[in-house]
Order: sequence, then structure tokens, then C-alpha cells
Amino acid sequence: MTNQLTSGISSAAEVAGNLRVALMRTVRRLKRETDGEHSVSVISALASVNSRGPLTLGELAEAEGVSRPSMTVLAASLLERNLVARELDSSDGRLVRVRITQLGKRVLERSRTRRNAYLTKRLGSLSIEELQTLDQAATILLRLVKEGS
Repeated sequence: MTNQLTSGISSAAEVAGNLRVALMRTVRRLKRETDGEHSVSVISALASVNSRGPLTLGELAEAEGVSRPSMTVLAASLLERNLVARELDSSDGRLVRVRITQLGKRVLERSRTRRNAYLTKRLGSLSIEELQTLDQAATILLRLVKEGS
């Protein structure tokens, strides 16, 4: 795929189109780098619980952008596999939260390690300048996502 930016075209709409395609293909490829045992949904939910602390199923559903019934099914699977555990909310005993278990943390770390290894291998052929450009782009993308939240 020819990048239109190399030919001097640089409107926000053109950059958005190039970026969308690049991100979608990258995400699709990274999804294939799961361990085969755990789905992308499982890994994503574990990452949310790990980074945000114990969450109610409603909070987890919102974080993952899925319906509560879908999250209930996923959470049941996570609980059954001992990847998360239930705990009562400290301020409201009627609320139940899920927290990541040690096994869940190990599964999440293996997934991250595998995906990072894939990216590291692919990035190994790039020049220092290209790596710096990608590092800067990652910083900008993270800022855009944070601002859009």
C-alpha cells in the first residue's frame, strides 16, 4: 500500500484514512498473536480489571464497550477459569466486584510478552529514525485516545 503522505498529501482526512487502515491491520495481526487458549475478549477484560482495579460487571462492560449481558457471560467464564475472583465492595456490601487473580495476571503477562515479541521482531528491521518516529506516533495516539475519552 502506498502511503499518500510520502507524496506530500497531508490533510487531516487523508492522514485519518491512512492511519485507520494501518491501525486496523496492526490490531488484526496482533489479535492473531494470542496463545490460542484465551480469546481477545478474555485478554482485553483481564487488562481492564488489572489496570483499573476491581470492577463491577457494569463498569467492566462499559470499559470493554459491550452489553452487560455479554459481560455477564464473559465474567462467568473468567470466574470458572480462576482468572478473576469475586469480592464484595468495601463501601456497599450489595455490590460485587471482580478482581484479577494471580493466574489471570500470568495469562495477561504471557499474552503481552507474546505480542511484544511479535512487534519487536517486526520493528527490528527499522532504522533508529523510524523507531523514533513510531515512538512519537505512539505517544500522540495515546494522547488522542485519552483526550477522546
